[in-house]
Amino acid sequence: MRYLKPVEQALITYLLLKDPKWDYLVKKLPHLFVEEMNDGGMGSLRFIYSSTEAVRMKDEIARIDSLRDLDGIPLSITVNLGTDDNLYELDIFKGDFSPLQQFPHPPYKD
Repeated sequence: MRYLKPVEQALITYLLLKDPKWDYLVKKLPHLFVEEMNDGGMGSLRFIYSSTEAVRMKDEIARIDSLRDLDGIPLSITVNLGTDDNLYELDIFKGDFSPLQQFPHPPYKD
């Protein structure tokens, strides 16, 4: 368990600020804990909260499909909301299922 790295926070902020209704989630980012998911090294993160409530994914609230890894393989990145209306996960999928070579850095191109 750890805090978000600056580059992770930057990407999530970029995605969430596309819709002003998610501004309240952006304000929480510096204080949230995450854990890396077992996704073959593609970089997905699950948000960790102290609540013992069973939470599942509710909605995809932000997405970008225009980014590529260093090797040119396309990435699909989504931010998902949980049934508790908190951030649930940052899901990163690399087109060939290989490990992420570098976490996406700004500037991002939609």
